Amino acid sequence: MELIETINLPNGLTLTVTDSSRRIAADTIKVELTFQVKIEVLESFFASSDDYLQVKNASGDELTYEHKMERSFVNDKDEESVRNELLDTFKGNSLGYLSSPAFAKKMALSQLKDIKLNPFKYKAYPYPERAE
Repeated sequence: MELIETINLPNGLTLTVTDSSRRIAADTIKVELTFQVKIEVLESFFASSDDYLQVKNASGDELTYEHKMERSFVNDKDEESVRNELLDTFKGNSLGYLSSPAFAKKMALSQLKDIKLNPFKYKAYPYPERAE
C-alpha cells in the first residue's frame, strides 16, 4: 500500500488516499484505491454518557470511514488514467459529504445505532465503566 494523497478537510478531519494496485497478468493490473478518514469518538456527539460509553466500549477511541474503489483488468498503458479517474470520481462524489461539519457526529451516531441493533457484531474494548 502506497500513500498517494492526504487531504485536510475543512471540518478538521484528514482524508488519506492509498493505492493497493497489483498486477493480475503480464500486461494487466487491478487498480485499487482506499480512502480513509479517522474520527475521534467524542462524548459531545451523544445525548448521554451511556451512549458515548457504549460506542467507546464497542469501537474504541476512534472510528474509521473507509471506501474502496477498484477497476480490474486494466491494461498497463491505461493504469495512470484509470487511477486518476477513480480519484476524481471519489472527490467529485464524496468530498462534500466528508467535509460536512456534522460528518463526524453523524458517523458516531450511526455507529451507536448499529451497535444497538446488532450488539452481537461488537466485541467490547476494555474501557472501565464510568464511576457514579
